[in-house]
Amino acid sequence: MLEKIRDRFLQLPAKYRWPALAVLVLLALLILYILDVLLLGTAAAYIIAYAEGLKHFPKSPDLSLATWYWHHPLFVARAWLFDVDKLSNPGVLTLWLYLNSILGIMALASVIAIWAKRLKKDTGDHRDIRKIRFKKIQFDINKYLVNTPEDRYFLGLDDKLRPLTVPAASITEHIHIMGGSGTGKTAFGVTPLCTQAVRKGASLVVIDFKEDRQAIQLLAREARANGKKFYIFTLDPREKTNTYNPLASGTALGKVERIMTALELVFHGEAKFYSYVQQATFIPLLTALDARGVKYTLADIHSILQNPGLVFQLTGQNVDENQIKGLTAALTPYSELGQINSARPDIDLAKIMQRGDVVYFDLKSALAPEACSALGKMIAQDLQYLAAFRTPQSRPVIIAIDEFQNMACQAFRNVISKVRSANYSLILANQAMGDLQAVGDDFVNTIQVNTRTKIIFNADTPADAELFSQYTGTVLHTVTSWSENKTMTSGLIQSGNNQRNTVGKNNTEIEVPLLHPNLFKAMPPGKSVIIRRGQLAMLANHSYLIYKAEKDRLEQLPLPEPEIPEQSPEPVNTIAKFVNIAKLKLVQDKNIGVEANENSSVPGNKKQVILVKNGIWDSFGEAVEVNL
Repeated sequence: MLEKIRDRFLQLPAKYRWPALAVLVLLALLILYILDVLLLGTAAAYIIAYAEGLKHFPKSPDLSLATWYWHHPLFVARAWLFDVDKLSNPGVLTLWLYLNSILGIMALASVIAIWAKRLKKDTGDHRDIRKIRFKKIQFDINKYLVNTPEDRYFLGLDDKLRPLTVPAASITEHIHIMGGSGTGKTAFGVTPLCTQAVRKGASLVVIDFKEDRQAIQLLAREARANGKKFYIFTLDPREKTNTYNPLASGTALGKVERIMTALELVFHGEAKFYSYVQQATFIPLLTALDARGVKYTLADIHSILQNPGLVFQLTGQNVDENQIKGLTAALTPYSELGQINSARPDIDLAKIMQRGDVVYFDLKSALAPEACSALGKMIAQDLQYLAAFRTPQSRPVIIAIDEFQNMACQAFRNVISKVRSANYSLILANQAMGDLQAVGDDFVNTIQVNTRTKIIFNADTPADAELFSQYTGTVLHTVTSWSENKTMTSGLIQSGNNQRNTVGKNNTEIEVPLLHPNLFKAMPPGKSVIIRRGQLAMLANHSYLIYKAEKDRLEQLPLPEPEIPEQSPEPVNTIAKFVNIAKLKLVQDKNIGVEANENSSVPGNKKQVILVKNGIWDSFGEAVEVNL
């Protein structure tokens, strides 16, 4: 009933809310006054009737007047307000006032006692994990999502049922969600935020390393309900999928860095020489292809690199097969994935972000951990490149990365620290800080500094509990200690009173965490601590978007049907024709070389051919002239 009244109240225009609230308060006070007159007024009348009856004992008291008060509460209430001087029995009104005073004092004393008991309990429990208790708050999150203002994102409720929200303008300062397996960081944190992003018109990019089918179905439903397209990418061979090409955007240098970083081919120290050697072949190759406007994939690059002669025909550079053997081997598994080797991919991140659509990358790491991790890094760096063409006024983009530790790398430092001006908002979710520690201390520091909002669901390790507790800050506690000293006094007369007792009292202020580490260790599912820079940390309560039966049903469904993109009628200039011409020319050059060797006078009949490049790319598709 109260929820319905609240919902109706929030639906009123803002200028009518305060007058409506005043009317409701006055009405409530009037009802309480009438009930008070009915109950305590009648009780006062009975008390006076029995008191008068004692004067005429043993006769029975006359209760007719008291009964009249019970049957006429409205009349009595009006008389006590407006006709006090005309009352036939003013003693009833006086006793009614006394009864109200007594009950008011008793209620106030009870509130003070409960408050003091709770305060004493709170100060005594913050260190003892056995005594930590959490309030159980149940609520319908969907109602709060509907009533949350357009310019704010709903995070949860505090223990007093007050909504906890963050401004939409500050969400570009990124959110970090942490919690162990099973604590609900996806269902309670990531999915509700993504749902709100879709409703608020933002574009949404989700990278999920554990395949949360419930989240996929919910976001697909939400996208289509809001008139948005929903693209789904998965490596699961049993499911239908949209295609994505990690080489579809960017400069030649950017693409090379994207792929080599994802494949962990960027070495440091003395081994950096090998990175330079592979880049010396990779960059000219992509530069040559981009110059001709050719659309290519990882499979195309892998095929070309397997033939050094073909690389020479395309770039004019002699290549030692051993120098690019590592790059070729690293590309091998990705050349066989049809989902990422389409010259005309379904997923165009630039267009998706411009239109405000939704794309979900289902990179279930259980299928291929290394491949999923590498693809996640490619997508992140693709988004970083596209950020260069965006402004703070561009459509907001929410980028949610669940199980973020699977793609954590040093290159991601540039992504999180430099994309705020592109109106990107990152939501990073992972299990523990130790997952990020493996990348490096500087990487952990970058994540901590560049995420203004932190939502902690649980701490599985003591180190994390201590760290999160330090995030909350400290408060001063006064600790009182007592000391007692007993000394014997000497005198001429010895007696039992020659002992002197000295009692000392010492007050010491100590700093203790606002939230003790034990609280983070003991938090149950649905409970979290929200830490925002510049604000006090607070406990928050969360709720599922759907009931368990609906959740189980959604998880049994196949993935949503892939979105069919609008394809341009113009044909795509693929690499196939271009490579075939280069291969044909390579065969011709070999035949010419053999004939030249047979007619040459080189000692030892060595088959040597000196090829001089003469305008290798005079025009697209024309043969290359070779002078011997």
